[in-house]
Amino acid sequence: MFEFDEMQIDAVVAKGRQGLWGPLARAVSLVENSPPWEVSVPRAPRPCHIVGVTGPPGAGKSTLTGRLIESCADAGQRVAVLAIDPSSPLTGGAVLGDRLRMETHLSGRPEVFVRSLASRGSHGAVAGATRNIARLLELSGLFDIVLIETVGAGQTEVAIVEVADTVLLVTVPGLGDAVQSIKAGLMEVADAFVVNMADRPGVRETTRHLRLAAGRANAVYQTVATEGQGVDELRVGLQKRWQDLTEGDRLQELRLHKWSSDASLVAEAWVADCAATMDLEPQDSMHNAVNRILKEAAVRWTQ
Repeated sequence: MFEFDEMQIDAVVAKGRQGLWGPLARAVSLVENSPPWEVSVPRAPRPCHIVGVTGPPGAGKSTLTGRLIESCADAGQRVAVLAIDPSSPLTGGAVLGDRLRMETHLSGRPEVFVRSLASRGSHGAVAGATRNIARLLELSGLFDIVLIETVGAGQTEVAIVEVADTVLLVTVPGLGDAVQSIKAGLMEVADAFVVNMADRPGVRETTRHLRLAAGRANAVYQTVATEGQGVDELRVGLQKRWQDLTEGDRLQELRLHKWSSDASLVAEAWVADCAATMDLEPQDSMHNAVNRILKEAAVRWTQ
């Protein structure tokens, strides 16, 4: 198992403060290309706000994320962005679509760290290494907020809740996305809602529907990301959410719950990796096959 030590983190931080992201980018690559059980990232002494931006394809998540980068940076916040892109079927690498759509908003902002990650078929369209990478960015102490934009696989995006402190669900008027979100369970895991493209017909109805379903009128924002409208209000709302989380024990309790879920996900990935290398008998019963996999996985884990 590889574990980041204090000297390595100090080197990353020293370069990052100079606006040199090479060491951090290499550390991120190490985490991304390693199975989650082979990397250990210590818990950070100072937490930063990890925000997941999710929603159906075409809702304008990349444009909204780009505008949030501008708003947060202009307000003096140090920003990192993880853009989860679809994987190339040939190389397994990220297609970089989200990064390209953000370029306009990144121009002239070398202090913003942006990294594209390949989903590689991970559950919930969230790259398997994203959790460890977010922890690494937090551990560096270089950022106040980490934005994670998911690949936009619609009804499978619930997994983002296992990574983020705050989940933003982005939708648009007139597509019935609010109803689909409720069916998918996204309504239950989202902490705030953004009705993007709010200059389109149907915005009032969609906003009203979300407020009724969420039961929190102040958790729904309207934006026109292409024009930057409503983005500053969204940033202020996120800052208020972070302030509420860091007062008292709310953030600690939230992350302790995620820690147990994280351990389960790592265990699931480990068992799947072991099963992929085993020769199972087709005529064997399902019970026996599962029993063999679990025993073999347990043996390998203790070796």
